[in-house]
Amino acid sequence: MSLARLRGGEILAGVGSLLLTVMLFLHWARPEAHVRSAPGVDLSTPLRTTAENIIGSFLDQYAQSGWSALGWFLVLMLLVSILGGLGLVALTVMERDTPVLPVVAAVCTTGWTALTALVLLVRLTLAQPGLELGWSDADVHILAPAWIGLLALVAIGAGGWLTLRDDRLDSPVSAPPEVPMRPAPPATA
Repeated sequence: MSLARLRGGEILAGVGSLLLTVMLFLHWARPEAHVRSAPGVDLSTPLRTTAENIIGSFLDQYAQSGWSALGWFLVLMLLVSILGGLGLVALTVMERDTPVLPVVAAVCTTGWTALTALVLLVRLTLAQPGLELGWSDADVHILAPAWIGLLALVAIGAGGWLTLRDDRLDSPVSAPPEVPMRPAPPATA
């Protein structure tokens, strides 16, 4: 077990996995506060701002974390991505003889997180969470932790990709073993 085996790709995947895990606990979506005045009535800016703040604080009770706003299937996809990123780090640190398992983990993590990132992007932009209130997409506001979570997911996939592209041979772990020279067999007549 050696932390010296970790390269930039594994570190990026590990940090992305931890960041995405934290972001899932924060609010990802909440209803949008809209203040509309009756025709012919002009609300002053301070009154409109105060009303929006009051409505916004009321609507905060309907805000949902990443765990509840995304649906069970997408959450399952995110968990597999998180485990893939952390598994890539663990396999790289623990592997002694051959890099086969870390390479397989990097390939699987890169492909899976690319698919998951595409699904999450569609979910956040086109098929926004309805927050179980039956509201339209225009009435739901996607918050900053959702976008940070998407970036963390992309970081996991990029970490896997960078791991696959890194072919350094100058590290002590990558050096070929010393093979003793043996004499040639005797010539036969």
